Amino acid sequence: MIRAVDIPLRILAVTCVLAGLLITVGCASKTTTPPGATPAVARQTRSPVAGKTASILRTARSQLGVRYKWGGESPRTGFDCSGFAWYVFHVNGIDIPRISWQQFGTGRSVRFSDLRPGDLIFHKVEKKGKSLHVGIVSDRGTFYHAPSSGKRVMESRLANPYWREHFVGARRVL
Repeated sequence: MIRAVDIPLRILAVTCVLAGLLITVGCASKTTTPPGATPAVARQTRSPVAGKTASILRTARSQLGVRYKWGGESPRTGFDCSGFAWYVFHVNGIDIPRISWQQFGTGRSVRFSDLRPGDLIFHKVEKKGKSLHVGIVSDRGTFYHAPSSGKRVMESRLANPYWREHFVGARRVL
């Protein structure tokens, strides 16, 4: 015979058993990551670019392959590095100086670790009297630039040891 006092105890016992099962099943469904491994989670490595920055990057990309010309500032004549940067910003309604050392004084200073797409990036190079090289940071871990005579506007990796070693600064104009 079941006494009235036993019913609440049975309900409590059944509740505890069910709670235990739910906890166990919940724990069993968890995936654990071994030490040193990275969970398979989609991670966004770069933030989407919009507005004026996206327009700057589209313009810069559209000039890939245009020939280098010292003093050049248009796709028709060719570009030198500062003429390329000037042109890309100019056609997007942003006025920056035409010469690289003057561009180095525009906007605000940015550390390498804080680079964003659209930033101007500067390197110290020693070629035929030229010493300050400028490019435009992309959204792909690269930068666009007009390198030197005989070459064309190109995209180079920011992590390239040559460019890392010669980095002197960056400026944020946008």
